[in-house]
Amino acid sequence: MTPHSSPRLDVLVVDDDPFIRESIQLFLESEGLSVRVASGGKEGIELLHEAEPDVALVDLRMPRINGLDVLREFKRLAPEVEVVMATGDATLESALSAMKLGAYTYIEKPIVDLEKDLLGVLLRAAERRTLRKTNRKLQGELQLALHQLDAERRERRIGLDGFPVSRFLRRCASASERDLKSMILSSIPGESPAILYLRSESMLIPCASRAVDLPAVDAVLPTHRFSDPGERWREGDLPGVFVEHDGALMLPLFWLGELVGLIVVPCNNSATDLDPGHRLLRRIADTAAAILGSVRTRSSSATG
Repeated sequence: MTPHSSPRLDVLVVDDDPFIRESIQLFLESEGLSVRVASGGKEGIELLHEAEPDVALVDLRMPRINGLDVLREFKRLAPEVEVVMATGDATLESALSAMKLGAYTYIEKPIVDLEKDLLGVLLRAAERRTLRKTNRKLQGELQLALHQLDAERRERRIGLDGFPVSRFLRRCASASERDLKSMILSSIPGESPAILYLRSESMLIPCASRAVDLPAVDAVLPTHRFSDPGERWREGDLPGVFVEHDGALMLPLFWLGELVGLIVVPCNNSATDLDPGHRLLRRIADTAAAILGSVRTRSSSATG
């Protein structure tokens, strides 16, 4: 296999043995792959924070942080990264443990045939990652199309009353990601304050606001506070966010079961007075979730 016959993949090798680590790096780079190496689990996790690889090759038995713990942390931080475990003393129990935690497969050391038993496995793992991302992208586009069709049917039933979802989606189709935030907030009825939070890893970060100062960067909310995709809205306190109002109405934005953001408005304001059952606000939130979820899926596919 020539150095240019393999796709340009990013591989992260985590192994405490310097000879094995360097040998694998030299071979994979000679095959045209981009390779980063870590001498242990802690360094491997740090490199994952810097940039997600396509595939990670992780030694099962390492001091301090073993391979299963590294695998568990990789799947928590970057679940789409395919992880291949490597071990010199594989047992059925360790193999099953790795597979249950989300490993693609495991290979036994010493690796005799580098092209077949190493490169071939890594390429197949990367192919599965690509197929899964493509499937998610197509699924997101399908869900967005179904959402638009459903919105058009509802608008035909109710005429031009309420929130014109299909027209809003068409406007968003040509908007930049920055403009989308302002468009979402401007769709909320009345002139009441509103804040849009977007997800970044395990936190919701305030990214845009209307008629109120944007909260401080450290005024983040943990995503685990909103774990139910079926939750339509909740009332609660967000200290320091709306100084002149008591309480906040929070509308979580879920897309394909994943929390992508949050819309927050004050309780007892012009928006909620015009919409006492929060049906219109929830409809706006559902549309915002579809838009932001689609953008998030496309961005993930593009950077992957």
